[in-house]
Amino acid sequence: MSIEFAVTSLADLQPRTVDGAHRTAEGRLRQITGLAVLTDRLGLDVFALGEHHSTDFAVSSPAVVLAAAAARTTRVRLASAVTVLSALDPVRVYEDFATLDVLSGGRAELTVGRSAYPDPFALFGVPVEQYGEVFAEHLDLLLRIRAGSPVTWRGRFRAPLSGAAVVPRAVQEPLPVWVGVGGTPASAERAGRLGLPMTLGYLGGPADGLRRLADIYREAAGPGGRLGVAVHLFAAADEAAARATYPYYRDFLRPKRPGAPGYVVSPEQFATNEALMIGTSAHVAEKLAALREVLRYDRIQALVDWGGLPERLVEESVHRLAEEIAPALR
Repeated sequence: MSIEFAVTSLADLQPRTVDGAHRTAEGRLRQITGLAVLTDRLGLDVFALGEHHSTDFAVSSPAVVLAAAAARTTRVRLASAVTVLSALDPVRVYEDFATLDVLSGGRAELTVGRSAYPDPFALFGVPVEQYGEVFAEHLDLLLRIRAGSPVTWRGRFRAPLSGAAVVPRAVQEPLPVWVGVGGTPASAERAGRLGLPMTLGYLGGPADGLRRLADIYREAAGPGGRLGVAVHLFAAADEAAARATYPYYRDFLRPKRPGAPGYVVSPEQFATNEALMIGTSAHVAEKLAALREVLRYDRIQALVDWGGLPERLVEESVHRLAEEIAPALR
């Protein structure tokens, strides 16, 4: 199978970027839907959108924004990255993405995860100390709903269902559901055992550190397993342009207020982190090819618009991804 390429946005929002530009939620959503259109036009495979529930991000409901993108695109698949299933009602999640699937003519995908941020749990009344158990139960219910309607089900954290109709039904049977995994072997094994595709986040350290998770997943999934890898990417005109993105990357990851999640990336860390796919097209393609040798991934999920990067630079980077990097790997 050839490699699939997904363009991803987490919809992070800097009211004032490091270059002094002002950003609004309205402008950010316009940029994101335009990025989906560009992804479609350039022939890349997937446009994926993150979900967050804090003032540092512009999108809390990916399905709504992806539906707007569906109206302006024709072939690109439209996915979440990720849906915070541990904090949300699986019935509502299925309904939203089945609706997106109908609107888009069968192009919707879900990637579900447990969230790296605490905000959704307090907001939706889920005990954070039980988020792993809640996620497992919600995933079980989501897969039951996906399998067919009406649904009869009982669990610990949600009211039971008895012969419940869950509509609309997705065009795709079944609606694709991926699992986003950070670094937990048990999560990788569960995704494989359930026969679900898995996306690994790769943010730092040697790629060999992820090999064990990939091996655990493939052993559980068997030959039908599909593995995606999520990376941070910027394809630059030259190395100087790549180095010039450091202030944006630092601003992207730094804690935005006391006690908020995040960390400060030093210039040295930015320059030496082999997980960062930042450089010329040839350099990024070389690093992605080396990563494939280690992980044998089926999909690269490239976060492209981090830290308030100017729209022009993001669009040029996506062009290089589609026109130079993807052909080199394929």
